Amino acid sequence: MQANTGIDEQSFWVKHRLKIILIGMLLLLPPLAAIFQLSGDTGFCGAWCPRMFFSWRQGMSGADFLLGFVRSYLGVALVAGMLGSTLFLGRYWCSHICPVGGAMEMGSRIVPRWMKIDYSGIPATPVRYGYLSVYLLAPALGVGSLCCNYCNFATVPRLFGAAFSQADMSYFSRTAGMINLGLVVMLGFLAKGGRGYCNFLCPIGAFDALANKLGQAFGRRVRIDTPKCTSCGDCVRVCPTSAINKDSKGLMTINQLLCMPCRECESTCGQEAINYGKSRR
Repeated sequence: MQANTGIDEQSFWVKHRLKIILIGMLLLLPPLAAIFQLSGDTGFCGAWCPRMFFSWRQGMSGADFLLGFVRSYLGVALVAGMLGSTLFLGRYWCSHICPVGGAMEMGSRIVPRWMKIDYSGIPATPVRYGYLSVYLLAPALGVGSLCCNYCNFATVPRLFGAAFSQADMSYFSRTAGMINLGLVVMLGFLAKGGRGYCNFLCPIGAFDALANKLGQAFGRRVRIDTPKCTSCGDCVRVCPTSAINKDSKGLMTINQLLCMPCRECESTCGQEAINYGKSRR
């Protein structure tokens, strides 16, 4: 069965996806982190934080909560832009631009196949939104916050910056740092597809997936043309987020809460049964 090679001529985003991921890593991760230098920051903390501003902590006043949006104004703009584009185009931030998920996926590509862990048997959606519930409720109830101590947007940049910064290196000698490193290794570098952390523990990815689901009726998405599909399963094997499965009738379906338009499935499908576009209904 031959792959659908026509897709390479049709889409810049498909043909150059890995290059775009590498460029995003160069621009947003140490040692360059060039994008952040424009605002005087060094990473996704401070004004660029995409995780803390929507977290309500016990005892916080409404004014304090709104002040968090001001402090993280660039992170707010980043998340707003991400969700807006996802509604109409799909999760291109996650699939092409995010240096955190991209770094874990790229790392998994150089790990031997026999070392990789297949997490496809774990129901990602309930785990993801169960974690998101804890992430939001724990600080509101005064139990503790997962915003900073267990932050993927801080851990991966520190991992790349450890060779250049003693502070980044010392982070991984602390309990939170060792736990985060273990999660990145086990759910990222050693995971089949490299996107286990994205599937299970990224709160930004959870919100982005909801936007992807909400926009599926009118936005562009990766879709299966059922009459053309032979249910061969080639798409299942290449999907990094385990978003494609057979339903009870034996038909292939795409879970839009997990799918990101990497379009690996589209490139692989020999029947040209998978395409990226708007719903025909």
